[in-house]
Amino acid sequence: MEKPINFDELAASLGRAQEKQSEKEDLAYKNTLLVIDDDEAALNPLKRFLEKEGYEIFTAINGDNGLKIIENNKIDILITDIHIGDMNGIEILQKAKKYYKDIEGIVMTGQKDEALAIESLRAGAMEYLAKPINFDELLISLEKAVNNINLNRDRLYRNRELKISSEIIAKMNEELERRIDDRSRELSQTQAQLFQTSKLATLGEMSAGLAHEINQPLGGIALICANIKKSIERGKFSEKILIADIADIEKSIQRITRVIQHIRTFARQDTLKFIEVDIASTIDSALTLLGEQLRLHEIEVVCEFAKDIPKIMGEPFQLEQVWINLMSNGRDAMDEKANRIKDGRLPAEEYHKKFLIRAAYDQTANAVQVFFSDNGIGISDANKKKIFEPFFTTKEVGKGSGLGLSITYGIIESHKGAIEAQGKEGEGVTFIVTLPIGGKNDNGN
Repeated sequence: MEKPINFDELAASLGRAQEKQSEKEDLAYKNTLLVIDDDEAALNPLKRFLEKEGYEIFTAINGDNGLKIIENNKIDILITDIHIGDMNGIEILQKAKKYYKDIEGIVMTGQKDEALAIESLRAGAMEYLAKPINFDELLISLEKAVNNINLNRDRLYRNRELKISSEIIAKMNEELERRIDDRSRELSQTQAQLFQTSKLATLGEMSAGLAHEINQPLGGIALICANIKKSIERGKFSEKILIADIADIEKSIQRITRVIQHIRTFARQDTLKFIEVDIASTIDSALTLLGEQLRLHEIEVVCEFAKDIPKIMGEPFQLEQVWINLMSNGRDAMDEKANRIKDGRLPAEEYHKKFLIRAAYDQTANAVQVFFSDNGIGISDANKKKIFEPFFTTKEVGKGSGLGLSITYGIIESHKGAIEAQGKEGEGVTFIVTLPIGGKNDNGN
């Protein structure tokens, strides 16, 4: 058998080996009989007869010798006279059963005594035969005894096989659990790496918007500095102007600090922490990072958030990643539609790109629902079934990894939520994200 061990094949091989060993033991085994009788004239002929029948025979002329033989040898069947000098056959049988519970006993007697017969049977004897022994009756009794022994032996073998099989199955289960744990860890690591790669790729795409978010307050600071300079030159500089200008500079610095801190936190690869999350805040944060890029692509963004939307249990930066992925997907869909209109692949029309983001509480489902609607190229029924599959993309080579929506699906699933796409070709797409109130991740955090 080659390594690594296939536990199914190992179990089957062990089972076949056990069966073959049992068959060999059955073929080679002779049932052992002990005959105890103080009448040697009757004992020797009985021994010869039983040996011819294929039994292995031990003999004894008293109870003590007989019990010593039982103590030192595995005896299957005990045939004893009821009346022996030192002890009677019933006592011998009772003591023999203390050595071997499965020993079968046949009691012989020269006297037809019904009380003794009943006492023998109560002591565990299977037969009570009268002397002189009828060999045909004895053989029938021995056959019954052997059948009983074989039944007990089969039961023991089956129990042993069941025990071995149970141990093998337990080992297989341990190995499977170990492999599942290993695969789960590998999957978690791969998923975390994909999330991180997606976040970094998103930050790369948003560089223009991020530069704008930082340049705008920097421009304000530069303007304030220029005004201070002019005020000093004109002799109109005062403490009041200085205090107001410093306050404006501090606001701009705080804005830059918030943007940089948000970028650093978003990009950092941390252990996921599920906390109470306000959905509208995560969407606003995503728009902070992507909003300028949407503006540069001439996309109007309209947000409609219902009042009093309850918070959910979630990982805010993963949810932010979901909204960024959906907005990026919609941006590309609307750019593609504009390109098709421009190069004549779609009928000429006045096209205004628009993104509608809605959030509301669904009381019936006890969940928050978020709708991301674009008026881009839409989606076919065939692609609706595939868009959440890893590496599936309708974009040109080099323009899409096919991981964005797959990662989005994984994040929503880890939040015990659901996501679906609705729409038709040429009419845009609406992604509906449903997040349960109080939902938890797989780790129960």
